Amino acid sequence: MAKNSKRAARAAEKAAKKHPKLFAVLVVILVIALVAAGCWYFLVYRKDHPNTPGGHDPTGQGGGTQVLTGDLAEISSADLSIHFIAPAVKASGDSALIKVGDTEVLIDAGPNKSNTAEIADYLSRYCTDGVLEYVISTHSDSDHISGFVGSSSGGSRNGIFYSYPIGTLIQFDRHNDDTALYSEYCDAVEYLQEQGTKVYTGLQCWNNEDGAQRTYYLDEAQTISMNILYNYFYEHESDDNNNYSVCMLLSQDLGETENHYLFTGDLEKEGEEYLVEYNSLPHVVLYKAGHHGSKTSSNDVLLEKITPEYVVVCCCAGYNQYGAAEENIFPTQAFVDRIGAYTDKVYVTIMWDEQTNGYREMNGDIVFYYGKGEDETEKSLRLWCSNNTTILKDTEWFRENRTWSGV
Repeated sequence: MAKNSKRAARAAEKAAKKHPKLFAVLVVILVIALVAAGCWYFLVYRKDHPNTPGGHDPTGQGGGTQVLTGDLAEISSADLSIHFIAPAVKASGDSALIKVGDTEVLIDAGPNKSNTAEIADYLSRYCTDGVLEYVISTHSDSDHISGFVGSSSGGSRNGIFYSYPIGTLIQFDRHNDDTALYSEYCDAVEYLQEQGTKVYTGLQCWNNEDGAQRTYYLDEAQTISMNILYNYFYEHESDDNNNYSVCMLLSQDLGETENHYLFTGDLEKEGEEYLVEYNSLPHVVLYKAGHHGSKTSSNDVLLEKITPEYVVVCCCAGYNQYGAAEENIFPTQAFVDRIGAYTDKVYVTIMWDEQTNGYREMNGDIVFYYGKGEDETEKSLRLWCSNNTTILKDTEWFRENRTWSGV
């Protein structure tokens, strides 16, 4: 083999001396071919093969969206901020605030009535004009709607629906509830309508009918949009109330790129399968974990489509709120195993405190925002948490209660 290589080298040397112009042309062609191959590799191959070292990596392990450590003082002036409000009670529940300038979107208000004042207090820090332009009520479970109703004292209520003028309410089309709380929720919605709030369902938004819109722009430049996705169960029955959840994709146009943020309420596996089938879902930078990190949500069929980089779980980690089997306690091992194939950047609002049988913050209030520091020129996506920014798998609770086999 070595002899053949030497012979080939000598033959090439003789050919170069005998035909110098032809040899030069061949060298130029070879250089052009190498440059073209390099361009194809960097611009095409690595884009379509995201796990190639140095390429775009949807797992967030390197090469993906780099989220910097944020500062509380920067949040109010950010172009966009997404707040996951930590409950101030020992319970799992969702409540998220999206803020774009003076436009606010509140998604759900859980987990129970006694937490309503804390949600209202948090909103008062950021909703400075006192108006919620949009509210999304994903589905009728108590850990999502309790704060909308709130508690009654002296004939008045402290619920969000009674405390804030609301421009547009987008709510679930169907429900399986026949509870006192749901009846109170309907009364609160009726009160909103009397005050002039426009009330639509997810299906009305998807169909762009009766004044509802599939896409709502949250800024004047129309770079940040709230997109109501199609859920098969908007117009079909399900045995699981979670499948009626209103699903929303928040999209941010940054010029050459886009950031996408996905909210699916408590959608379960069957609902997620339909969500993928009927919608063109992109890669998302941020995913609000479905159903508090349950074993029945955040399934592979959805995750392999959205390849999330950062994940927020709104739950009380380790608290067996419903007397469930160990495998069902949030965030579940099944959820951890599935999400671990894509990212380890998982954050959780609160956790059960076994010593006091109460709760304490895990990450606490979790805020992703797009902005910059006072002395900086470039805006970027940043993360601020009221307690700490430790990822789930690095917490003491996780080491004692879960295992990690992900990326």
